[in-house]
Amino acid sequence: MNPVSCPPKIRRHRSPLRAPGLILLFLLLFFGPLLRAEQFGDFTYEIVDASVTITKYTGTGGDVTIPALIAGRPVTTIGPSSFEWSRLTSSVTIPNSITTIGNSAFASCSGLAAITIPTSVTSIGYSAFANCSGLTSVTIPNSVTSLGESAFFGCSELTSVTIPNHITAIERHSFYLCSKLTAITIPNSVTSIGDFAFSNCSGLTAIAIPNGVTSIGDSAFIGCSGLTALTIPNSITSIVQATFEGCSGLTSVNIPNSVTSIGYSAFAYCSGLTSVTIPNSVTAIGRGAFRSCSRLTTINIPSGVNSIGYAVFSHCSGLKAIDISNSVTSIGESSFANCSGLAAITIPDSVTSIGYSAFANCSGLAAITIPNSVTSIGYSAFANCSGLAAITIPNSVTSIGGAFSGCSGLTSVTIPNSVTSIGGAFSGCS
Repeated sequence: MNPVSCPPKIRRHRSPLRAPGLILLFLLLFFGPLLRAEQFGDFTYEIVDASVTITKYTGTGGDVTIPALIAGRPVTTIGPSSFEWSRLTSSVTIPNSITTIGNSAFASCSGLAAITIPTSVTSIGYSAFANCSGLTSVTIPNSVTSLGESAFFGCSELTSVTIPNHITAIERHSFYLCSKLTAITIPNSVTSIGDFAFSNCSGLTAIAIPNGVTSIGDSAFIGCSGLTALTIPNSITSIVQATFEGCSGLTSVNIPNSVTSIGYSAFAYCSGLTSVTIPNSVTAIGRGAFRSCSRLTTINIPSGVNSIGYAVFSHCSGLKAIDISNSVTSIGESSFANCSGLAAITIPDSVTSIGYSAFANCSGLAAITIPNSVTSIGYSAFANCSGLAAITIPNSVTSIGGAFSGCSGLTSVTIPNSVTSIGGAFSGCS
């Protein structure tokens, strides 16, 4: 019997790369750029290819000059957040070697009063000068082809700015809260203006939007209370949500024939607006589009509109006359609520429904004719129309619950045989 031979014992070798080695490798891979960063005077920098990027300003502020050369290489980039929160920096001289100003490069440098951007710069990043509350003027050279979002957000002392001819987009929040900005020229190269781009620029008095602009974002000019003159180009097809909301200095608006829709609250709270022409090209008017335009005296509803939506003209207390086209089939909830100056209105035969509180609190309304086409009158549709003396309800209506409550001047009502439910239709008709 042969003896049983045991397999040779396998010796396991430990890798020379132990835990400390792994940690070192991790540091090199992920923090290598920081470990390699070097110091030159008040600047931390990195060498990238054959050029230098400033990664951090470490000085005490005052008047700062960025060097053109470090270690014999050109300084081409002011890196992200490199001066951020350097509140004691009052001025910065940027050399002609710089091509890029990075994201948040000078953000929250509240003491920065002056800066000259050289013609070598082609790109200004996201929030590059955001919240530089001491900055009064900026000239952006024609070499700049890219201006990032929120570039001058919150520059509350900025009075003037020049946008170069090569910029195609004014990005969202670019000049948000630049409350002392009085004038700005948008070049013909611009095709889009982003959301909130000029929001709350309350010092802005006039703006010409060039014909090349095809898109204006949500709330682009919201709160521009000093804006008295406005040109909307023929290239615009839609005035979107809250674009000009709160522009209380606007007195008139000419909407071009290219526009097909007016969005939610587009001109809401434009309390100085006395006239507006809505072209026949418009087929949709959004909720509250002209809400609280208290000086608006007349309005025309164009022939392309089928429905007057929620609160579109509510609280337009100066409104005296409304021209509703025969295309309209529905007068929506609170459409003309609180239009206390409205004395008379003709509802066309095309209308089939009058919504909840559609004319509520129209205290000056003395007469109204409801056509036989109307089959539905919403609750409180004419509530508190205290000037209304007589009303005839058409044969097509079956219910009038609460429709005329609080009409204290009402002396005569004709109710047809079609009505089966009255409810509190005439409560408070003293």
